[in-house]
Amino acid sequence: MLAGREAPLGWIYLKIYDDKSFEFISKGIMRDNDVYKGNYELKNDTLYFKYNDSIPKAGSKAIIQNGYVSYINGTYPESVQIKLNKIKQ
Repeated sequence: MLAGREAPLGWIYLKIYDDKSFEFISKGIMRDNDVYKGNYELKNDTLYFKYNDSIPKAGSKAIIQNGYVSYINGTYPESVQIKLNKIKQ
C-alpha cells in the first residue's frame, strides 16, 4: 500500500509492504527526511503500528476508510490518501 499527502513545505508518505513491515516518511524542503520503520498488524479496518525506534506524533493506530488511512491516537490528527492498495485483508 502507498498513501501520502502534501504537507506544509513537504510531504508525508506511508508505505506498507507484504512482509508486514512499513515506513512512515515525513520529508520537506527545509528539513531532512524523518523515516519511522517497524512492523504492522491489520485487523479488519484497523492498522496497528509497532515502531522500531521512536513513534511519530501521528501515533501508532490508524483506520482505513473511504480511501484514506487516518491515524487516531496521536498528538495531532493525520490522514493520508491511499494511492495504491494491494494489501490483503
